[in-house]
Amino acid sequence: MYFMKKIKSFIMFGLCMALLSFALVGCSKGKKETDSDKAGIDAEPTQAVKDEKEESKEETGDKKPVTLRLWAHWGSEQRRPTIDKIIQKFNEKYADQKITAEYVYVPFGDIETKMIASVTAGNPANVVISAIEDTNVKAMRNQAMDITDYLSDGVAEKFYEKYWDMVTYEDRVYAVPFNTDTRLVFYNKTMFKEAGINVEDIKTWDDMINVCKKLDEKFMGKGDYMLAFNPVLGNFGFDTLAINNGGGNFDDPMNPNLPTANSKQNIETLEHMKVYADMYGQDLVQQAMAANAGGAQDLFLSGKVAMIGQVCNYIATIEKYNAEAKVDYGVFAYPAGPSNPTGEPAAWGGGFVCTVPYGAENPQESTLLAEFMATEGAAIWAQEQKDVMCSTEANENPAMASSVGWKETIALMENTNGTRRHPYAPNAGQFMAEAVDSIVKNYTATDVEAALNTAQEQIEAKIEEEKFIFGK
Repeated sequence: MYFMKKIKSFIMFGLCMALLSFALVGCSKGKKETDSDKAGIDAEPTQAVKDEKEESKEETGDKKPVTLRLWAHWGSEQRRPTIDKIIQKFNEKYADQKITAEYVYVPFGDIETKMIASVTAGNPANVVISAIEDTNVKAMRNQAMDITDYLSDGVAEKFYEKYWDMVTYEDRVYAVPFNTDTRLVFYNKTMFKEAGINVEDIKTWDDMINVCKKLDEKFMGKGDYMLAFNPVLGNFGFDTLAINNGGGNFDDPMNPNLPTANSKQNIETLEHMKVYADMYGQDLVQQAMAANAGGAQDLFLSGKVAMIGQVCNYIATIEKYNAEAKVDYGVFAYPAGPSNPTGEPAAWGGGFVCTVPYGAENPQESTLLAEFMATEGAAIWAQEQKDVMCSTEANENPAMASSVGWKETIALMENTNGTRRHPYAPNAGQFMAEAVDSIVKNYTATDVEAALNTAQEQIEAKIEEEKFIFGK
């Protein structure tokens, strides 16, 4: 009996212990994890703890090397050496912190698509040079990282306010502004003189057409000359002429809401471009587009055109290749259109920013590289590439003032307008380009108003479609 009682007692004790264990496990699983629980397990360390760890690493020399990847589209013989120099300067400056950067060339037409694909795949570069006008779209769609908390104190004060505004979204910062530009007309002074043209007499859009007719009458059929000017050549186009006429794709360039593709100002702009298209005809225009080569053989430097619409950094291209071409050139702003509200020439300005893609590793060091690119790197870029930078100090280089066209560039910047893309129609420009090209490049349509009405309908439909997708 005693033995049996002992056995029973032992069994009962074992059962009690087992039940107690299950009860404890059940309580553990059923308990909701609180913030204080997380703090003891995997919460982000406090700043004091972070600082202690960093100091400890520095004392022991245990800091792990960090390698950053910078993606950009600069691969030409003109621009590649400059970006390589900037990367070298960064690596020299931060060698003691074991931070290095590597440059990865990505073609211009691929870089935006590849950036978004890499964000989706979870392996983005650390910094990508991307378009300034869609920073708001990337922020809204979690394609660009919020770098506000990683920025150096007072960094915003180093940039022109309007360009810093371009990289903010809902009061947070998603990139560091790098460069901007404006668009001017570069003209051959020798041709103008021989044709008896004074550039100061060009005041209106009609004046431009008349000047082209004079130049064509003088030089058509001589040497390599093809035509005087066409806004589809170079880097000019509809956007600059539309802004110069008080037009544009949307009602507010900085806070786009309602599409205005078929506005009176835009119709006037495309009608003006059509004058050039009709004057020269499809064959000659497409031949001129195909004849454009690089370096000293581009359309302007080779004498195929008397004028070309270009971004301001074309000054650097001329300076690099003009020893061979020997073109005596000048620069002027395309005259204001008939509906320009101020009567002063204006232009569209694009540009690029240093974006840290969403999900990039080492965000603190990535932001450091973005800041360096846009400040110290920008100073190097400005001097060698004759670009207008978003950093105030980068443009304050006396050596640049001696370049032909720089004075006109700075003057036109006062009336150069950037644009933000519509958050629900970031590719609205594609619909506009199709409408414009059908009239002045491909010659598949002749009705300007109908083409722009189609673009208007496409943009409106796209906005509604995207709003539905985003639940707006």
